[in-house]
Amino acid sequence: MTRLIPRLVIGLTAVHFVVALIASNTFGDVARDGFWNAVPGRPQREYEMWFFLAGFGLLALGTLSQRIARDTGRLPAQLGWYLLAIGVPLQILYPVSGAPGLIVLGVLALIAARRDSAGKSRRTPRSTTTDREQCS
Repeated sequence: MTRLIPRLVIGLTAVHFVVALIASNTFGDVARDGFWNAVPGRPQREYEMWFFLAGFGLLALGTLSQRIARDTGRLPAQLGWYLLAIGVPLQILYPVSGAPGLIVLGVLALIAARRDSAGKSRRTPRSTTTDREQCS
């Protein structure tokens, strides 16, 4: 699960971007208005642009946790907490959204991180001697 969770987060990000691009008329309107200052004061454009840009934060969580898992063999628990911190309020504020996916991935990430942590402590026995005692 350690390597699968980041991939699922990246996959959810891809879905997020696709939904943002398909369900939006904003990008064409912004382009027609010349991009510069084409979003402020227009609630629909603001919503859709923030929705799209939030995907980059989710992409960062996925790719960074993927790198950490690859380098250390462990999934950071922070990934689960961040996903829950985004997903739970989102579920309350926007019940019809992708929040359940974030919540499920957050819980799975915490489970994986806990298993990784428990496995690490079982694999690395604590030594009763110090490095100095071993050298003497």
